[in-house]
Amino acid sequence: MCGIFGILYFSGGGIPPEDKLNTSVKLLSHRGPDAQKYHAMPGLGLAHARLSFLDTHERSHQPMWDASRRYAILFNGEIYNFRELRAELTEKGYSFVTDSDTEVLLNALIAYEPQDILPRLNGMFGFAFFDTQSRTVLLARDRFGMKPLFFHANSDFIAMASEVKALSPWIDLQPDKFMLASYLLKFGGPTRGHSFYDGVESLSPGEMITVSADGKMDRSYYFRLPDFIDEDYQERLAGMSRIQVVDEMDRLFTESVSSHMFAHVPVGAFCSGGVDSSLLMAKASTHHTNLAIFHANVKGQWSEHDAALELSKHLKLDLMSVDVVDQDFVDLLPRVMKHYEYPFTYHPNCAPLMMVARLARDSGVKGLLSREGSDECFLGYPWLGRKALTDRYHSFVGSLRNLVHKIPEFGTILWPHEHHNAEPVRALLNRHEMDDDNDWIRQNAVLPSGKSIPKQNVWTLEYLHHHLRTLLHRNDTMGMEASIEARFPLLDNAVVRAAVNLPPSYKLRRSMRALDKAHPFIQDKWVIREVAARYIPRSLSHRKKLGFWTTVFKRLDIAPEYFHNSYARDLFGLSKDQFDNVLAKGGSDLAVRLLHVDVWADVCLNGGSEDDSIAKLRQMVKIRPEKAAA
Repeated sequence: MCGIFGILYFSGGGIPPEDKLNTSVKLLSHRGPDAQKYHAMPGLGLAHARLSFLDTHERSHQPMWDASRRYAILFNGEIYNFRELRAELTEKGYSFVTDSDTEVLLNALIAYEPQDILPRLNGMFGFAFFDTQSRTVLLARDRFGMKPLFFHANSDFIAMASEVKALSPWIDLQPDKFMLASYLLKFGGPTRGHSFYDGVESLSPGEMITVSADGKMDRSYYFRLPDFIDEDYQERLAGMSRIQVVDEMDRLFTESVSSHMFAHVPVGAFCSGGVDSSLLMAKASTHHTNLAIFHANVKGQWSEHDAALELSKHLKLDLMSVDVVDQDFVDLLPRVMKHYEYPFTYHPNCAPLMMVARLARDSGVKGLLSREGSDECFLGYPWLGRKALTDRYHSFVGSLRNLVHKIPEFGTILWPHEHHNAEPVRALLNRHEMDDDNDWIRQNAVLPSGKSIPKQNVWTLEYLHHHLRTLLHRNDTMGMEASIEARFPLLDNAVVRAAVNLPPSYKLRRSMRALDKAHPFIQDKWVIREVAARYIPRSLSHRKKLGFWTTVFKRLDIAPEYFHNSYARDLFGLSKDQFDNVLAKGGSDLAVRLLHVDVWADVCLNGGSEDDSIAKLRQMVKIRPEKAAA
């Protein structure tokens, strides 16, 4: 797990300035505190910040070169099946001088064509593979988007990095105003293609890009998530009994946790108290009897601390916990923004994740298992348990609207505040990111036999796209702020392949014992809970989902004076009175979004002081008390 930066000049001319390479790698030092190295040669600059997990010896530092010194790699991530690939490469005559997965990946990219080897990788990665003879570079990102990879290309060079800030010594970072506008229209944020920065792109998950010596760029996908759809596998799963399905998923979870625990340094686990993290810890504790587990206790009515304590006692593990109070969400906003690198109202719970990652770091742990992916794969979000019903309702309402809109005056009376263009305009501004995902899913939802995959499995694929990518971005950036690597066993290739093809009744199942008021008599994540019940008490395996919940951003009172001297006001060229009028009409959600835009610009574009930003927030932003749950 690391931070990478590379630059390739198309002219093949001068040597990249070493001071700039050093600045870029220092800006990534939180991602790699164990070593920061850079290498400059005519037309090429490479820099790497290392957080060592496998073969911690300096022989595994990067950039890593092959024996001929023709090929080099900058690699951020983990390849969990590297031992099998290493054995295969050894049989082909390749030799190894390290025990790292980096060297295995380097040799695999030399031995095979990228479209052949990349789909075989089980892991998380963003890497740049350089051929100094042909002066080409291959960029690739894992199929889910666990690891980031940004790049900027112009007529002179292409520069790539794990974080946008590492590009700042080489280009002037400016906002992408279309993306800002999309965000203000409630877009969750870019996760592939365009970014919040003009001229800075993000590789899409499963994408590879080959850049030639003259700057020509060849972009293609080596894998897209609908590729997991397998009609034969669906039929095999459908032919199993309930107990066989639970056995099969139990086996897949066990194998995944085992591979994700492999490291030459301590790996612990996030402990939320939910069924997913509880299952992972139960399995991980069979590999490590003194497994370190960490919990963020978000104080208030949604605290899951009691459940986390119950689990730790059951597994006979010591729970390390950090208390999170409302003010932390405001005080840490500039620090979170610096690493998230764009406004994060879509995930207001970033601060607790950063705080628990810091706790793990201070306890001597370098990696943490995370339960991300479970709700997407196995339909754990509360609204999905009633989605079939709400879909029918919205279909009826849509039909009614189409009917009454034939009489414009009648439509205006019924829906006086309806804005028909908001959604397509938002899609235009974010360059159709989510719409393209959904179009691709629909195109692949019809099987070779002519049958369509179940709608519940379509939901799984939908949530494995943009929504999951935002969660993975949150986990990566908040963990790496504290030099902590997050690992995702529930996003193992075999686990997700099973989830995509699983009969829907193993995700959402009718049950008279399921009394969650969000979806009464529907048990979500059924197979996860059945596997978990084999290892932990039913009080934990069948808890309802709370989801690391916080309402702080909904309870902010932001003084209008905050914006009187702000980037947000200057961006739109409005007077103080005009901006106050916008705030009055827009309500609290718009005010919080504009607050995020202002803090983002201050710490990510203008190099502002975090302390000064915190002082301004404390002076002009107040938090209303939380109302007790009904």
